[in-house]
Amino acid sequence: SDLVAAMFPERGGSLLGDKAHSVMFDNSKIRGLVPEFRPQIGFGEGVARSVAWYDADPARRVPSAETNERIERVLAAQRRALEA
Repeated sequence: SDLVAAMFPERGGSLLGDKAHSVMFDNSKIRGLVPEFRPQIGFGEGVARSVAWYDADPARRVPSAETNERIERVLAAQRRALEA
């Protein structure tokens, strides 16, 4: 996150902070306050739906040229850092 924010400052605000760390979300609070709340979609099904959404339109599976170039620049910077 720090590297991406340094290379592309306009993206820093959306990456730094809570998105810079792995987290697990928990709905126990809402379930405790609203006992009738019963989530209907499990993790596996949710992921399957997300993949199906991407697969439904081939254009969604191809990053834009700009996005692809930025990813390649970040990967190259990471490789250089590991070689140092």
